Amino acid sequence: MDEMILSFFTFIFRRQEIWHKRSVLKQSAPWSDDEIFQNYRFCNVYRELDGGTLAITKYLHNPNLSAEQKLFNIIAYRFFNRRDTIENLFDGLLDPENFNVKDYERRLDKLKEKQSIFSNAYLISSHPYNPAYRPGDKHVQILLMLNDIRKRLPGLISELRARIPQEGVGLIADYVALAGPFLSGQILLDATYAGNIVPYSGNDFLVVGPGAHWGLNIIFGQKLTPPAAAEKCRQLFKMQKEAFEFLKKEQGLDWETVRWQNPEYPNAPYLCLHDIQNSLCEFRKYWRLKSGEKAKKRYFKPQN
Repeated sequence: MDEMILSFFTFIFRRQEIWHKRSVLKQSAPWSDDEIFQNYRFCNVYRELDGGTLAITKYLHNPNLSAEQKLFNIIAYRFFNRRDTIENLFDGLLDPENFNVKDYERRLDKLKEKQSIFSNAYLISSHPYNPAYRPGDKHVQILLMLNDIRKRLPGLISELRARIPQEGVGLIADYVALAGPFLSGQILLDATYAGNIVPYSGNDFLVVGPGAHWGLNIIFGQKLTPPAAAEKCRQLFKMQKEAFEFLKKEQGLDWETVRWQNPEYPNAPYLCLHDIQNSLCEFRKYWRLKSGEKAKKRYFKPQN
């Protein structure tokens, strides 16, 4: 098997092994003898297990919430992408029927004086939604956007259900101002967890983000075009069984012993397409550090 492809799947195994030791076996740190894993934070290979996703998905499984309410909260959360903002400021849940822009504007203004209200995990559009009112305040522009989209949610959901999954990303980008392709893909992926928004899973569409694209360039040793990157990502998705069988046979790394034992997870026992995409971004960070390149320091102090 190609050495770089094997390195990618070894990374996936080792990162998942850390989660398994910490969350399932309840072992104390360190959960790896790899200094990079010990000192830097990496997202889980299963997106649903990351703290940020858990912060929103705990509401998405509530059968008493409408599809519109779930999607509204998904959109709001992914724009701020900071769990304490939605948990502490929004009290965990927003109601599109009773969304008071001025009230949230005051509360966010006050919170902004004390701490950041956004995550820096990814960038969102810097263009104002309404240039006539506080155009330089991103949180205000997002609130204005949310206020306008709440009445359009039934139409968006209806179209998402009627169109093929890959078209859903473009639909969200059309409906949700300020959301580019990557953020639209993240919103759609969250929608697949809800049960009553769209009838498909994260295996049915793909958006290769910039970090994942970079990871693919590293693995395949060339600068890939966007269509080629998507093709290569799907190639890695399809070869998981072969790769993990190779790791078990040659290195004794048994994926079955560390994987997330969730019977409802799409593509079990292997990763869904979007989790391959997410893992490519994290592999890119790992490989840069392993190669001695400079990378943004994200020191991780284990919390047992």
